[in-house]
Amino acid sequence: MSHAPFDLRGIPLALHLNGPVDVPALLGACAVVAGRHPVLGRVRVTRTESTPERYPGVATAEAARPFDLERGPLARFTLVTVGPERVRLLFTAHGRVFDAGSKDVLIRDLADAYFARAALPGPASPSAPVPRPYGSPPDPPSGRAGRSGGSGADDWAFPAPPDGAEEFWKERDRAPAELVLPGLRAVPHGTGPGEIVEMVLGGTESGALTEAAAVLGATRFELLLAAVGVLLRRYGTSASPLALDLGTRTRETRDRIGPFVARVPFVPHPDLDEGFPDHLRTVRAELRAMYRFRHAPPAPPSSPVLLSYRRRAAVPEFPGVGVGVEWTVFNGAARGALHIQAVDAGPSLTLGLRFNPAAIGHDDVSGIAGHLRALLRAISAEPRAKVADLAEPPHPTPHEEPSVTDLFVPAPDNVTEPPAEEDPVTAQVREIWQEILRLDDIGLDEDLYDLGGHSLTITQIIARTRRRLGVEVSLDVFFDNPTIAGVAEEVTRLRGEAA
Repeated sequence: MSHAPFDLRGIPLALHLNGPVDVPALLGACAVVAGRHPVLGRVRVTRTESTPERYPGVATAEAARPFDLERGPLARFTLVTVGPERVRLLFTAHGRVFDAGSKDVLIRDLADAYFARAALPGPASPSAPVPRPYGSPPDPPSGRAGRSGGSGADDWAFPAPPDGAEEFWKERDRAPAELVLPGLRAVPHGTGPGEIVEMVLGGTESGALTEAAAVLGATRFELLLAAVGVLLRRYGTSASPLALDLGTRTRETRDRIGPFVARVPFVPHPDLDEGFPDHLRTVRAELRAMYRFRHAPPAPPSSPVLLSYRRRAAVPEFPGVGVGVEWTVFNGAARGALHIQAVDAGPSLTLGLRFNPAAIGHDDVSGIAGHLRALLRAISAEPRAKVADLAEPPHPTPHEEPSVTDLFVPAPDNVTEPPAEEDPVTAQVREIWQEILRLDDIGLDEDLYDLGGHSLTITQIIARTRRRLGVEVSLDVFFDNPTIAGVAEEVTRLRGEAA
């Protein structure tokens, strides 16, 4: 079965603007950003209208719409009006001209262009290198949209590879280990149909992870990478089946949009008899060696498990307009058997586990997410433990009569008792949020999007609120006041009207 349509899908995000939006100025900002980043080439901008109820379907369809790599364009904006003073700007670009780190640059430049708070510099110097996207031919593109997005050959200059790069990657050029995962039926290669399971580490868990990393002299990314290796080892893999997405931005290219990412094999794999700090030191040493040669990456590896990680920048201010960003809109595709995407916002760490449903079931991946959470908790509690002494993955317990909108079954210790003075409605809304987001500490005024929420999360919250509290909360609430306090206030109002 051909997976070409899934290879043609792009990297999406959604900007939510609530208030007196100057639509012509916003459309002008889209044009300014496209001109600022010529690698995007000819950018298509369209407008449409929707209702709050229909918007999730519109966003999902837009994220899944494929690109024509030969004719282009390879980037598009879709401006969706969902109600009075409610606008959603959907952006999608193909991986040949865009990467996850480019999202921060895009949103920041849009804000600057829209409000003219700062004059955007002109297009970056042609001498600043842009890496060749995976799958592109070796010769520099001529300017056709299907090759460079129409940016011209000068944008595709490359630095000379460092001495020893070829030897370094040749030593790591080996067939990936046989993958062992609960419920795995096949090991797909390339990009195919996908589903996603998401979980958020926040509050106590996120803080404990930071403390454990500090104790071990590591970053959160290094600790997460080491933990994923331990989990795969505990499942029974004999060697590493992992590949990493490494960012390749430099000081000269940090403010540019483009495919600044290298997919590389990661070979360190823990021994059960070694201490976790020893494995972590091996992981750190390998990463530092890889950073030196990441600008001259090998051919993309066929590793069945991929780990991507990025730190999320703060959302820029849009004065006079409420703003929220869906950073992790799902495009319905998955690479390999399992793709773990981590977005680190500081107070929270969002993990999205993308998988091919033909290879592994949804319940099995939900179990893997729970195992990874349990392992991170064990490492946080005893960061110097031996690998063999860390929590062994428990057997997942299937949910009784799962709802079609439920992605997770909350662990019993994930839900904390509400404060005694909290009213019953707020307490129940808080419990629903804790279950959906898998967080044990959410403030009444914490923004849903800052906690890793998105359109599907909202759908889940609405469904559980309907079942437990007997009212249908409108999507508008999540546009105006996406907090526990805001939803609880709306539930109380709706119950009063019903009475």
